[in-house]
Amino acid sequence: MALGTWLSRRWALSLPIVALTGWQLTIGGVVLAPVALIVDPPLHQVTVLQAAGYLWLCLAGAMLAYGLWFRGIGRLSPVAVSAMSLLSPVTAVVLGWIFLGQKIQGMALMGLIVVLASVMSIQRALARQAAGAKTKKAP
Repeated sequence: MALGTWLSRRWALSLPIVALTGWQLTIGGVVLAPVALIVDPPLHQVTVLQAAGYLWLCLAGAMLAYGLWFRGIGRLSPVAVSAMSLLSPVTAVVLGWIFLGQKIQGMALMGLIVVLASVMSIQRALARQAAGAKTKKAP
């Protein structure tokens, strides 16, 4: 992900976000497929429900997420976008709490607090930096 972020900024490709995301995921899949075939055990039987779940992960979990990621990179600073990636595990924990009734306690709760405080701290620093840049430009 970091390499894709860096290359998309450096090369400033004129591809649409969805096309860029699709190519990155395709190239990544081609590179990782031989490793998965060697390391992972073979699948014995794939059900329709499992295939539908995999399709959902590919479309919503990858294409949509990466598309939004690269759109954010085009509009925001890399620091701001990278800070938002910290919210991914927070989202997973909160969705587990909402939909699966999982409890948020102990280390998970401490982790949520640390991540949220970190993201807020980064966003405040970026806002101060932007405000400072605006005051320097003002006559």
